[in-house]
Amino acid sequence: MNPKKLKFKIFYLSILFIALFSLIDRIVLDNLLFGFPNELEWDTSPWFNFLEKRRRIQFSENEKGALIVGSSVALYSSLPERMNEKLKSSSIRTEFYSHPALTPSDLYFYKEDIVSKKPKLVFFVLNPADLQLDFLISEKESEARLAQYKQNLIYQEKSIIDFQNLEYSENTLNDVSAKTRHQNRMIYPAQYLREKYQNILNIGKSAFLSLLSRSLFLVVRYRSFLYDPMDAWIENHLRSGRSYHYYTGIIPEEGIYLRGWAKPEFSIDCEIKNGVFEESVFFQEKGTTLRIWGESKPILFDKTFPKSGWHTIRFDVPEMSDKIKLRIASDKKISSLQVDSRIFGTEEIYGIRLSQNFCRNKIRKHISYIRIPGIDDTRISKMDDQTYSKDYTERIYGYKGESSKMSRLVTLRMAKIKLASSPKFFTWSELEYLKKAIVYLETQGIRVILVNSPENPFEREVYESSPWYKGYISYLENLGTDKYKFKNAVSDFTDKRSFLDPHHLTYQASEKSSDLYADWILETLTEK
Repeated sequence: MNPKKLKFKIFYLSILFIALFSLIDRIVLDNLLFGFPNELEWDTSPWFNFLEKRRRIQFSENEKGALIVGSSVALYSSLPERMNEKLKSSSIRTEFYSHPALTPSDLYFYKEDIVSKKPKLVFFVLNPADLQLDFLISEKESEARLAQYKQNLIYQEKSIIDFQNLEYSENTLNDVSAKTRHQNRMIYPAQYLREKYQNILNIGKSAFLSLLSRSLFLVVRYRSFLYDPMDAWIENHLRSGRSYHYYTGIIPEEGIYLRGWAKPEFSIDCEIKNGVFEESVFFQEKGTTLRIWGESKPILFDKTFPKSGWHTIRFDVPEMSDKIKLRIASDKKISSLQVDSRIFGTEEIYGIRLSQNFCRNKIRKHISYIRIPGIDDTRISKMDDQTYSKDYTERIYGYKGESSKMSRLVTLRMAKIKLASSPKFFTWSELEYLKKAIVYLETQGIRVILVNSPENPFEREVYESSPWYKGYISYLENLGTDKYKFKNAVSDFTDKRSFLDPHHLTYQASEKSSDLYADWILETLTEK
C-alpha cells in the first residue's frame, strides 16, 4: 500500500475513533448516568448527587428562586422543605446548591452555572472551616499532633504549635488542589486548568495531564462514582436492602439511629403488600428472640434465631389492610460500643438493625438532599453539660485505635488556636475568591446574603476575641454593595447541645436555623 495512503487511513481511523468515543462519552454516558433513577440517600456519593441535583434546578418565571449554597454546614443547617412551606405564600422557593467541603473557591468556579439557574438570591452559608484552614498547619505540626492523638492526649495542641509561623501555605493548597481535591478534578477540571494553568505546570506534568484528561473525557472524570446510582438501584430492587449507609424506611415512634439500629422495643406503622409482612433484620448476637405483636395485641411472630447476622422475617397479616401498626421487641440489648465505638462518645443501647427501606413499600427517588432525623441528634439535646462534654471529647478528639485516622476537626482546632495568636487579620486565596464571586453575582443582578454560620461555643471561644476573628467579621460585613447583605447567626445558637461537632447543627437545631434563614430570605426578597 502507498505510504501516503496508509498514513491518511491511520489518520482517518484515528479521527473516526476519537469522534465515536467522544459521542459515547459526552452524550451516551452523560445521559445514561444522569438519566438513571437516583435512589441514593442522604450523605452518600456527594459528587454524583451534586451534579445530578443541580441539573434539575429550575425556577419558573413567577417564582422568586433562592439557592442555598455552602458546604455540609449549609446542608446541616437548612431544611428546604420546611423553609419552602413557610415561604410559599410569597412565591419564594429555595433549592440546595451545596455539597460537602464547598469552599469560596468552589463558589467562584460555580458562579456561571449558578447564574444560569436564574435565582433572585444566593444564600451562602459560610463557616471558617470552609476556608481550608488546614493549610495554616505545617506537616511538622500535624505529625506532632498525630503523636499526641496516638497517646490520647487531648486539648494540648498549644505545646506543639509553631506560633512564629503564621503563614498560610498557598503552595501546599495548590499542590493538593491539582493532585487530589475532588471538586477541582471531578466537577470543574477545565475551568480550574484555565485559571491555574501556570501553577499546575509548575506542580508537574502528571498533574497537568490528569486534569487535561478529566477535562476532555467524562468517563475519566466520573469514574469514582460511575456505578453508585446503579448499585443503589440494584440493592433496592434486586436485593433485600441489607447493605446501606443511612436508613430510609418508616421511622419508629421511638426514633431510629441513622445507620438503621432500632431500640430493643419499638412501635412502627408498616406498609403491607398482599397481606404479607416480609422484611430483613440484623441480629448482632446469636440466640436472639424476636417477638412481633399486632395492634390488638395478638402475637404474630415469636422465634429464637440460633445464628447472628441478617435474617428474613415473614408472616401473614390477619387484617386485609395496606398498613398495620406493629410492636417489635428483641430480648438482646446491644451496646453501640460493641458495634462501632467511633460513632458515639458515650454508650447507646440498640436492639436490632432494620433493612434500609423497612416497612416502606415504595422506593423513593431524589432523596439524597433530604436530611433524616435520627436518635443520633435527639440524644444530644437530652444530655446534661457533663455528659455532653464527655461524649463530645471522646467522639471528636478521642483515640479510636490503630485502624482509626485523626479527624480533620483536630487540625481545624489547631488552626483556630494559631489564628488567635495573630496580632492582626490577614487573608488568603479562599477569602479573595469569596470577594470575586460576590462581586460577579452582584454584577449579574443577583442578590447575595452571606451568613456567618453558627459554631459550637466550645470551639468558638478559642479565637472569637482575637484580632483576626474580629477582622474576619468586619471583612465579611463589607464584601458587597447594594445587593449584598451579611447576617451573623452565631448569637442565635449559644447552647453547645445544638451542635453535633464544631460546626454541624443537630436536626432539632436545624429546624430553628431554617426558620431564621427563611425570615432573612423573605425580608430580602420582599424589599421594595
